[in-house]
Amino acid sequence: MSPRSRKFKKRTAFRKHKRRTSNAAHTRLTFCENNGISESLYHKLKRLGKGPREIDLGDRIIITPEAEADWRREREAETTERRAREAAASNAA
Repeated sequence: MSPRSRKFKKRTAFRKHKRRTSNAAHTRLTFCENNGISESLYHKLKRLGKGPREIDLGDRIIITPEAEADWRREREAETTERRAREAAASNAA
């Protein structure tokens, strides 16, 4: 292969992560990246019982797309409920 043709070849070895499809299962790290939270917040939420459902596969933890969607809906509902309580409390005062 000539140096010129090598210059234009795709350099896939330097990609940080593979491209993930929207319905791919996540590891803890990719779940955190996909949802914009830190790993420490993830573990804090798990301790509080507010983390996503997980599948334990030996030494790997997998989070399915369905579990991620359910987790997002639960957090959205929790936020809506909290904001409604805060609004009611501010109107009562």
